[in-house]
Amino acid sequence: MKRHYSIIVFLMVFVLLGCPPPQKARKKMPRIFALSYTMITGKEPSYLITDDFNRDNIPDLVVANSGDHSFSFYKGLGDGTFKDQLVYQTGRDPICLVSGDFNEDGYTDIAELNYADQSIQVFLNTRLGSFQRTEQLIKPGKIPINMALGDFNSDGNIDMVVTLRFSNVAVILGKGNGFFKEPYIMDVKGQPTAVVVGDYDQDGKTDVAVALAGNGNKGVQILWGKGDGKFEGSKAFKGGKQPLSLVSLDVNNDGLMEFVTSSNSLHALTTLVNNGDKTFTSLRDFASGNFPKFVVAADFTGDGLQDIAVSNSTDDHISVSLGRGDGTFTYPPIYHKVDEHPQGMAVADFNGDGLLDIAVSSRDKNLIDILSKKNMINPKPDLHQKEPKSS
Repeated sequence: MKRHYSIIVFLMVFVLLGCPPPQKARKKMPRIFALSYTMITGKEPSYLITDDFNRDNIPDLVVANSGDHSFSFYKGLGDGTFKDQLVYQTGRDPICLVSGDFNEDGYTDIAELNYADQSIQVFLNTRLGSFQRTEQLIKPGKIPINMALGDFNSDGNIDMVVTLRFSNVAVILGKGNGFFKEPYIMDVKGQPTAVVVGDYDQDGKTDVAVALAGNGNKGVQILWGKGDGKFEGSKAFKGGKQPLSLVSLDVNNDGLMEFVTSSNSLHALTTLVNNGDKTFTSLRDFASGNFPKFVVAADFTGDGLQDIAVSNSTDDHISVSLGRGDGTFTYPPIYHKVDEHPQGMAVADFNGDGLLDIAVSSRDKNLIDILSKKNMINPKPDLHQKEPKSS
Protein backbone atom coordinates (compact mmCIF):
# COMPACT_ATOMS: atom_id res chain seq x y z
CA MET A 1 0.00 0.00 0.00
CA LYS A 2 2.84 2.35 0.89
CA ARG A 3 4.42 1.71 -2.51
CA HIS A 4 1.13 2.53 -4.31
CA TYR A 5 0.85 5.75 -2.30
CA SER A 6 4.34 6.83 -3.40
CA ILE A 7 3.48 6.19 -7.03
CA ILE A 8 0.28 8.27 -6.75
CA VAL A 9 2.20 11.17 -5.17
CA PHE A 10 4.80 11.04 -7.96
CA LEU A 11 2.08 11.09 -10.64
CA MET A 12 0.36 14.07 -9.01
CA VAL A 13 3.62 16.04 -8.92
CA PHE A 14 4.32 15.10 -12.54
CA VAL A 15 0.86 16.31 -13.65
CA LEU A 16 1.09 19.55 -11.67
CA LEU A 17 4.58 20.50 -12.74
CA GLY A 18 4.44 19.05 -16.20
CA CYS A 19 7.22 17.28 -18.06
CA PRO A 20 10.37 19.27 -18.78
CA PRO A 21 10.36 21.08 -22.13
CA PRO A 22 12.37 19.36 -24.85
CA GLN A 23 15.83 20.78 -25.46
CA LYS A 24 16.11 23.02 -28.46
CA ALA A 25 17.72 21.21 -31.38
CA ARG A 26 21.19 22.40 -32.12
CA LYS A 27 21.86 23.89 -35.50
CA LYS A 28 24.46 21.85 -37.33
CA MET A 29 27.15 24.15 -38.62
CA PRO A 30 28.56 23.56 -42.09
CA ARG A 31 32.02 22.10 -42.56
CA ILE A 32 34.85 24.57 -42.78
CA PHE A 33 37.23 22.32 -44.72
CA ALA A 34 37.06 19.79 -47.55
CA LEU A 35 39.52 16.99 -48.27
CA SER A 36 41.45 18.27 -51.29
CA TYR A 37 44.66 16.22 -51.54
CA THR A 38 46.22 13.04 -50.16
CA MET A 39 49.82 11.82 -50.29
CA ILE A 40 51.70 8.69 -49.27
CA THR A 41 54.00 8.63 -46.24
CA GLY A 42 56.26 6.09 -44.59
CA LYS A 43 54.94 3.58 -42.08
CA GLU A 44 52.81 4.86 -39.19
CA PRO A 45 53.09 8.63 -39.69
CA SER A 46 52.54 10.64 -36.54
CA TYR A 47 54.03 14.02 -35.65
CA LEU A 48 53.68 16.62 -38.39
CA ILE A 49 55.21 20.09 -38.84
CA THR A 50 55.13 22.78 -41.50
CA ASP A 51 57.66 25.47 -42.38
CA ASP A 52 59.18 27.19 -45.40
CA PHE A 53 62.40 25.21 -45.76
CA ASN A 54 63.53 26.51 -49.18
CA ARG A 55 62.61 30.19 -48.74
CA ASP A 56 60.12 30.31 -51.60
CA ASN A 57 57.31 31.62 -49.35
CA ILE A 58 55.41 28.35 -49.81
CA PRO A 59 54.85 26.07 -46.78
CA ASP A 60 56.40 22.61 -46.88
CA LEU A 61 55.62 19.57 -44.71
CA VAL A 62 57.63 17.08 -42.66
CA VAL A 63 56.16 14.00 -40.96
CA ALA A 64 57.74 11.50 -38.57
CA ASN A 65 57.23 7.87 -39.66
CA SER A 66 57.44 5.97 -36.39
CA GLY A 67 56.97 2.54 -37.96
CA ASP A 68 59.97 2.59 -40.28
CA HIS A 69 62.28 4.95 -38.36
CA SER A 70 62.29 7.86 -40.78
CA PHE A 71 60.82 11.22 -41.62
CA SER A 72 59.40 12.36 -44.95
CA PHE A 73 59.91 15.83 -46.42
CA TYR A 74 57.39 17.27 -48.90
CA LYS A 75 58.12 20.43 -50.87
CA GLY A 76 55.01 22.54 -51.26
CA LEU A 77 54.02 23.65 -54.76
CA GLY A 78 51.75 26.49 -53.61
CA ASP A 79 48.53 25.08 -55.07
CA GLY A 80 47.69 22.70 -52.22
CA THR A 81 49.79 19.87 -53.63
CA PHE A 82 53.32 18.71 -52.89
CA LYS A 83 56.25 17.02 -54.57
CA ASP A 84 56.88 13.35 -53.82
CA GLN A 85 58.40 12.64 -50.46
CA LEU A 86 62.11 12.63 -49.72
CA VAL A 87 62.75 10.07 -46.98
CA TYR A 88 65.47 10.42 -44.32
CA GLN A 89 66.42 7.65 -41.92
CA THR A 90 66.33 8.51 -38.22
CA GLY A 91 66.87 6.71 -34.96
CA ARG A 92 64.34 4.16 -33.76
CA ASP A 93 60.73 5.28 -33.27
CA PRO A 94 60.80 9.02 -34.05
CA ILE A 95 57.94 10.69 -32.18
CA CYS A 96 58.53 14.44 -32.40
CA LEU A 97 59.84 17.03 -34.87
CA VAL A 98 60.85 20.68 -34.53
CA SER A 99 62.16 23.19 -37.05
CA GLY A 100 64.50 26.14 -36.61
CA ASP A 101 67.66 27.74 -37.96
CA PHE A 102 70.19 25.91 -35.79
CA ASN A 103 73.34 27.07 -37.62
CA GLU A 104 72.17 30.63 -38.37
CA ASP A 105 72.59 30.44 -42.13
CA GLY A 106 69.11 31.77 -42.85
CA TYR A 107 67.65 28.36 -43.74
CA THR A 108 65.37 26.28 -41.53
CA ASP A 109 66.69 22.98 -40.20
CA ILE A 110 65.02 19.95 -38.57
CA ALA A 111 65.55 18.14 -35.28
CA GLU A 112 63.81 14.85 -34.53
CA LEU A 113 63.32 13.00 -31.24
CA ASN A 114 63.64 9.20 -31.12
CA TYR A 115 61.71 7.45 -28.36
CA ALA A 116 63.30 3.98 -28.52
CA ASP A 117 66.85 5.28 -28.96
CA GLN A 118 66.30 8.05 -26.39
CA SER A 119 68.15 10.42 -28.70
CA ILE A 120 67.85 13.59 -30.80
CA GLN A 121 69.33 14.00 -34.26
CA VAL A 122 69.74 17.30 -36.12
CA PHE A 123 69.38 17.56 -39.92
CA LEU A 124 70.83 20.75 -41.38
CA ASN A 125 69.35 22.34 -44.47
CA THR A 126 71.72 22.03 -47.45
CA ARG A 127 69.94 24.98 -49.19
CA LEU A 128 69.49 22.62 -52.16
CA GLY A 129 66.12 21.17 -51.14
CA SER A 130 67.59 18.44 -48.95
CA PHE A 131 68.98 17.88 -45.44
CA GLN A 132 72.23 16.52 -44.02
CA ARG A 133 72.41 14.85 -40.62
CA THR A 134 75.09 16.18 -38.26
CA GLU A 135 77.51 13.88 -36.47
CA GLN A 136 76.21 14.82 -33.03
CA LEU A 137 73.87 12.36 -31.31
CA ILE A 138 72.14 14.21 -28.47
CA LYS A 139 71.15 12.15 -25.44
CA PRO A 140 68.56 14.19 -23.51
CA GLY A 141 67.84 11.64 -20.78
CA LYS A 142 65.65 8.70 -19.93
CA ILE A 143 62.40 8.18 -21.89
CA PRO A 144 62.06 11.44 -23.86
CA ILE A 145 58.47 12.27 -24.81
CA ASN A 146 58.28 15.67 -26.48
CA MET A 147 60.37 18.75 -27.24
CA ALA A 148 60.13 22.43 -28.11
CA LEU A 149 62.48 25.25 -29.11
CA GLY A 150 63.29 28.69 -27.70
CA ASP A 151 66.13 31.03 -26.79
CA PHE A 152 66.43 30.39 -23.06
CA ASN A 153 69.71 32.19 -22.30
CA SER A 154 69.22 35.29 -24.48
CA ASP A 155 72.28 34.65 -26.67
CA GLY A 156 70.35 34.59 -29.95
CA ASN A 157 70.87 30.84 -30.46
CA ILE A 158 68.04 28.32 -30.60
CA ASP A 159 67.86 25.98 -27.58
CA MET A 160 65.83 22.83 -26.91
CA VAL A 161 63.68 21.66 -24.01
CA VAL A 162 62.69 17.98 -23.78
CA THR A 163 60.17 16.32 -21.47
CA LEU A 164 61.40 13.12 -19.80
CA ARG A 165 58.73 10.72 -18.61
CA PHE A 166 59.67 10.52 -14.94
CA SER A 167 59.41 14.01 -13.40
CA ASN A 168 62.17 15.74 -15.38
CA VAL A 169 62.80 18.03 -18.31
CA ALA A 170 66.12 18.47 -20.12
CA VAL A 171 67.34 21.88 -21.30
CA ILE A 172 69.83 21.73 -24.19
CA LEU A 173 71.49 25.03 -25.12
CA GLY A 174 72.41 25.66 -28.74
CA LYS A 175 75.84 26.80 -29.89
CA GLY A 176 74.54 28.54 -33.01
CA ASN A 177 76.53 26.32 -35.39
CA GLY A 178 74.14 23.37 -35.63
CA PHE A 179 75.52 21.70 -32.52
CA PHE A 180 74.33 21.71 -28.91
CA LYS A 181 75.79 21.67 -25.43
CA GLU A 182 75.30 18.84 -22.94
CA PRO A 183 71.79 18.80 -21.45
CA TYR A 184 71.06 19.74 -17.88
CA ILE A 185 68.11 18.25 -16.03
CA MET A 186 65.37 20.03 -14.10
CA ASP A 187 62.75 18.48 -11.85
CA VAL A 188 59.07 19.22 -12.36
CA LYS A 189 56.07 18.54 -10.14
CA GLY A 190 54.75 15.46 -11.92
CA GLN A 191 55.21 13.24 -14.93
CA PRO A 192 55.69 15.57 -17.93
CA THR A 193 54.17 14.89 -21.33
CA ALA A 194 53.69 17.77 -23.77
CA VAL A 195 55.71 20.99 -23.76
CA VAL A 196 55.27 24.43 -25.35
CA VAL A 197 57.30 27.63 -25.16
CA GLY A 198 56.27 31.29 -24.89
CA ASP A 199 56.41 34.46 -22.78
CA TYR A 200 53.52 33.82 -20.42
CA ASP A 201 54.17 36.67 -17.97
CA GLN A 202 55.19 39.23 -20.62
CA ASP A 203 58.56 39.99 -19.06
CA GLY A 204 60.48 39.53 -22.31
CA LYS A 205 62.00 36.21 -21.21
CA THR A 206 61.13 32.81 -22.65
CA ASP A 207 59.12 30.49 -20.41
CA VAL A 208 58.30 26.79 -20.72
CA ALA A 209 54.89 25.19 -20.08
CA VAL A 210 54.76 21.47 -19.33
CA ALA A 211 51.69 19.22 -19.19
CA LEU A 212 51.69 16.80 -16.25
CA ALA A 213 49.89 13.45 -16.34
CA GLY A 214 50.23 9.95 -14.90
CA ASN A 215 50.73 9.59 -11.17
CA GLY A 216 50.99 12.58 -8.88
CA ASN A 217 50.12 16.13 -9.92
CA LYS A 218 48.05 16.58 -13.07
CA GLY A 219 47.68 19.77 -15.06
CA VAL A 220 50.20 22.34 -16.27
CA GLN A 221 53.37 23.67 -14.68
CA ILE A 222 55.15 26.82 -15.86
CA LEU A 223 58.93 27.11 -15.77
CA TRP A 224 59.45 30.86 -15.56
CA GLY A 225 62.51 31.81 -17.59
CA LYS A 226 65.18 33.99 -16.02
CA GLY A 227 66.83 34.81 -19.34
CA ASP A 228 70.10 33.06 -18.46
CA GLY A 229 69.11 29.49 -19.26
CA LYS A 230 67.71 28.89 -15.78
CA PHE A 231 64.10 28.61 -14.69
CA GLU A 232 61.90 28.96 -11.63
CA GLY A 233 59.15 26.39 -11.37
CA SER A 234 55.56 27.33 -10.57
CA LYS A 235 53.08 25.18 -8.74
CA ALA A 236 51.07 22.73 -10.80
CA PHE A 237 47.89 24.39 -12.10
CA LYS A 238 44.82 22.23 -12.62
CA GLY A 239 44.29 21.63 -16.31
CA GLY A 240 42.83 18.27 -17.28
CA LYS A 241 42.84 14.91 -15.54
CA GLN A 242 45.40 13.26 -17.86
CA PRO A 243 46.72 15.95 -20.23
CA LEU A 244 48.87 14.41 -22.95
CA SER A 245 48.87 17.29 -25.46
CA LEU A 246 49.07 21.04 -24.97
CA VAL A 247 48.58 24.08 -27.18
CA SER A 248 49.19 27.75 -26.39
CA LEU A 249 46.79 30.45 -27.60
CA ASP A 250 45.00 33.64 -26.51
CA VAL A 251 41.53 32.31 -25.75
CA ASN A 252 39.93 35.60 -24.61
CA ASN A 253 41.71 38.28 -26.68
CA ASP A 254 43.31 39.93 -23.66
CA GLY A 255 46.84 39.77 -25.08
CA LEU A 256 47.93 37.02 -22.66
CA MET A 257 48.77 33.51 -23.79
CA GLU A 258 46.74 30.66 -22.34
CA PHE A 259 46.48 26.90 -22.81
CA VAL A 260 44.17 24.13 -23.92
CA THR A 261 45.06 20.58 -22.86
CA SER A 262 43.63 17.30 -24.10
CA SER A 263 43.12 14.22 -21.96
CA ASN A 264 42.55 11.72 -24.74
CA SER A 265 41.56 8.67 -22.69
CA LEU A 266 38.87 10.78 -20.98
CA HIS A 267 37.68 12.42 -24.23
CA ALA A 268 38.07 15.84 -22.61
CA LEU A 269 39.74 19.18 -23.25
CA THR A 270 40.47 21.85 -20.67
CA THR A 271 41.16 25.59 -20.97
CA LEU A 272 43.53 27.35 -18.58
CA VAL A 273 43.02 31.13 -18.50
CA ASN A 274 46.01 33.38 -17.77
CA ASN A 275 45.19 35.70 -14.85
CA GLY A 276 48.13 38.00 -15.61
CA ASP A 277 49.74 37.47 -12.21
CA LYS A 278 51.62 34.23 -12.89
CA THR A 279 48.56 32.15 -12.04
CA PHE A 280 46.07 30.30 -14.22
CA THR A 281 42.41 29.37 -13.74
CA SER A 282 41.06 26.13 -15.13
CA LEU A 283 37.65 26.24 -16.80
CA ARG A 284 35.19 23.36 -16.96
CA ASP A 285 36.21 20.45 -19.21
CA PHE A 286 34.60 20.38 -22.63
CA ALA A 287 34.32 17.90 -25.48
CA SER A 288 35.53 18.07 -29.07
CA GLY A 289 35.15 14.53 -30.36
CA ASN A 290 36.32 11.20 -28.99
CA PHE A 291 39.91 10.44 -27.96
CA PRO A 292 41.45 13.84 -28.76
CA LYS A 293 45.02 13.08 -29.79
CA PHE A 294 46.59 16.34 -30.97
CA VAL A 295 45.33 19.92 -30.73
CA VAL A 296 46.27 22.93 -32.90
CA ALA A 297 45.08 26.52 -32.62
CA ALA A 298 44.46 29.19 -35.28
CA ASP A 299 41.80 31.65 -36.43
CA PHE A 300 40.09 29.39 -38.94
CA THR A 301 37.12 31.70 -39.69
CA GLY A 302 38.88 35.07 -39.87
CA ASP A 303 36.83 36.64 -37.09
CA GLY A 304 39.87 37.55 -34.98
CA LEU A 305 39.19 34.79 -32.42
CA GLN A 306 41.36 31.73 -31.86
CA ASP A 307 39.78 28.37 -32.69
CA ILE A 308 41.04 24.84 -32.12
CA ALA A 309 41.20 21.71 -34.27
CA VAL A 310 41.46 18.27 -32.69
CA SER A 311 42.43 14.94 -34.22
CA ASN A 312 39.95 12.34 -32.96
CA SER A 313 42.01 9.21 -33.48
CA THR A 314 39.32 6.60 -32.79
CA ASP A 315 36.58 8.36 -34.79
CA ASP A 316 38.66 9.16 -37.91
CA HIS A 317 37.61 12.79 -37.70
CA ILE A 318 39.09 16.23 -37.28
CA SER A 319 36.81 18.29 -35.06
CA VAL A 320 36.90 22.08 -35.07
CA SER A 321 35.62 24.12 -32.12
CA LEU A 322 35.27 27.84 -32.74
CA GLY A 323 36.43 30.32 -30.12
CA ARG A 324 33.89 32.68 -28.59
CA GLY A 325 36.54 35.08 -27.31
CA ASP A 326 35.70 34.48 -23.66
CA GLY A 327 37.76 31.34 -23.08
CA THR A 328 35.04 28.95 -24.26
CA PHE A 329 34.34 27.27 -27.58
CA THR A 330 31.25 26.45 -29.62
CA TYR A 331 29.48 23.15 -29.15
CA PRO A 332 28.93 20.77 -30.85
CA PRO A 333 32.19 20.79 -32.77
CA ILE A 334 32.32 20.73 -36.57
CA TYR A 335 33.38 17.28 -37.75
CA HIS A 336 35.50 16.59 -40.84
CA LYS A 337 36.03 13.02 -42.04
CA VAL A 338 39.66 12.00 -42.66
CA ASP A 339 41.55 8.75 -43.19
CA GLU A 340 41.96 6.17 -40.44
CA HIS A 341 43.54 7.01 -37.09
CA PRO A 342 44.43 10.71 -37.50
CA GLN A 343 47.45 11.83 -35.50
CA GLY A 344 49.54 14.97 -36.00
CA MET A 345 48.30 18.19 -37.55
CA ALA A 346 49.87 21.28 -39.09
CA VAL A 347 48.21 24.54 -40.12
CA ALA A 348 49.21 26.81 -43.03
CA ASP A 349 47.89 28.28 -46.28
CA PHE A 350 48.98 25.43 -48.53
CA ASN A 351 47.15 26.55 -51.69
CA GLY A 352 47.89 30.28 -51.59
CA ASP A 353 44.28 31.47 -51.37
CA GLY A 354 44.84 33.46 -48.18
CA LEU A 355 42.87 30.99 -46.04
CA LEU A 356 44.27 28.54 -43.51
CA ASP A 357 44.31 24.83 -44.33
CA ILE A 358 45.05 21.76 -42.20
CA ALA A 359 47.35 18.82 -42.89
CA VAL A 360 46.76 15.66 -40.86
CA SER A 361 48.65 12.38 -40.73
CA SER A 362 46.74 9.10 -40.91
CA ARG A 363 48.65 6.41 -39.01
CA ASP A 364 46.75 3.33 -40.16
CA LYS A 365 46.62 4.30 -43.84
CA ASN A 366 50.15 5.74 -44.11
CA LEU A 367 48.79 8.96 -45.61
CA ILE A 368 48.67 12.71 -45.15
CA ASP A 369 45.33 14.37 -45.85
CA ILE A 370 45.16 18.05 -46.83
CA LEU A 371 41.95 19.79 -45.76
CA SER A 372 41.46 23.08 -47.60
CA LYS A 373 38.81 25.80 -47.61
CA LYS A 374 38.41 25.87 -51.37
CA ASN A 375 34.74 26.52 -52.22
CA MET A 376 33.84 26.26 -48.54
CA ILE A 377 31.81 28.86 -46.62
CA ASN A 378 32.86 30.02 -43.18
CA PRO A 379 30.17 29.16 -40.63
CA LYS A 380 28.46 31.92 -38.69
CA PRO A 381 28.13 30.28 -35.28
CA ASP A 382 25.75 31.37 -32.53
CA LEU A 383 28.37 32.47 -30.04
CA HIS A 384 25.80 32.46 -27.24
CA GLN A 385 25.18 28.74 -27.67
CA LYS A 386 27.15 26.82 -25.07
CA GLU A 387 27.69 23.18 -24.27
CA PRO A 388 25.03 21.85 -21.87
CA LYS A 389 26.21 21.07 -18.37
CA SER A 390 26.60 17.39 -17.69
CA SER A 391 24.25 15.93 -15.12
